[in-house]
Amino acid sequence: MLKRMLCVGMVPLVLTVATVASGAEREVLEAILIRVNDRIVTVSEFEVRFHQELAQIPTPPEGEALLTFRDQLVENLVNEMILMERAEEKNIVPDEGAIDQAVAGLREENDLQDDELFEAALRESGMTEESLRDRYRRSFMVQRAAQGEVRPTEITQEELKMIYEKEKDNFAVPAKVELQQMIFPVAADGSDTEAVAGRVLAMLERVEGGADLQAEATLAGADLQDLGAIPLQDLRPELVELLDSLGDGDFSDPAVTSGGIQVLRLVQRIPEGYRPFEEVEGEIRRRETERVFYDQRSGFIDRLRENYLVEVHRERLAGAGGVLDG
Repeated sequence: MLKRMLCVGMVPLVLTVATVASGAEREVLEAILIRVNDRIVTVSEFEVRFHQELAQIPTPPEGEALLTFRDQLVENLVNEMILMERAEEKNIVPDEGAIDQAVAGLREENDLQDDELFEAALRESGMTEESLRDRYRRSFMVQRAAQGEVRPTEITQEELKMIYEKEKDNFAVPAKVELQQMIFPVAADGSDTEAVAGRVLAMLERVEGGADLQAEATLAGADLQDLGAIPLQDLRPELVELLDSLGDGDFSDPAVTSGGIQVLRLVQRIPEGYRPFEEVEGEIRRRETERVFYDQRSGFIDRLRENYLVEVHRERLAGAGGVLDG
């Protein structure tokens, strides 16, 4: 499966495919689902697109969520077709050099520099390289068509701070503990466990007296592992209880495990709180800029819709069978 394979632009794109059907089934499958002026998408074309989209979702929706997903895809296709009409009116043509770069970037991101692996990934997504390039072309055109009509909007830092305060709970972080771990090897039959435990206790005394922890661990044959900052809520209850008696920098008592003798070090406790504004400012700005863009684009599409012939026959999905039948 290709990352971003089905999300190469502002809106999903339509692939035109040949359909093999006969009799009454052909009549249903080849019925027009969407028309925007002279552009059409048939039920069978939509079905191909629908299944390609689902193939890209790790946990595809089911039931009512699947029908909502289907209906949103229909609306996305209508919007894309409207913008494609506008792009042609404005004589917008795709930049093939930019298409080359987009495909190259996709291959690099997915570690698909090998041609055979790339072709296999495309087949898994139900695509060819040319259909992929065509989708990038469409993406380029619809973005350019929308961008030419949307006014750049500057969101001030004060506005961003107001949004941050309003949505502060979304940036909450739980209480955490930052831990290190050492495991000291013992014989397979456990015959030297007591002796190793004694050496570990002596080593810990030296460290508490000022000796270098990393050097002492290395001499004892143990790796000093940084476990990072772990939310307390993710720890086992017995581990939480063990850490309750420790202060920052303290070591746990040595414990015999299947891998050897384990010692934990509580580096520091990190209280619950909120991610600072400075850390999330860029995230909020990107989100709000995108929201304003889409709001303006939606209004632009609504204005175009009044001047174009737009027909959507959702009822024709009911005869297509399978997951399209709502």
